[in-house]
Amino acid sequence: MAVPDPLTGILIVRVWYEPGQTPALRARLLVVNSAQQAPAVYSAAAGLDDVCEQVREWLQNWSLSMEARGE
Repeated sequence: MAVPDPLTGILIVRVWYEPGQTPALRARLLVVNSAQQAPAVYSAAAGLDDVCEQVREWLQNWSLSMEARGE
């Protein structure tokens, strides 16, 4: 596996449907920080709005960390 570019963020969104639950849409967001590490859980979400909010939060945090590095 190639080493990820240090300016690249990797977010994996795993989604599934749980009938009988409200909301039924569920997701787990995982991040990969390096090729040597397994994906780490960033957050869990339920419902479309929550999933989108969690993805947006990660993108904001990642973007701010790149700006802080001066890149």
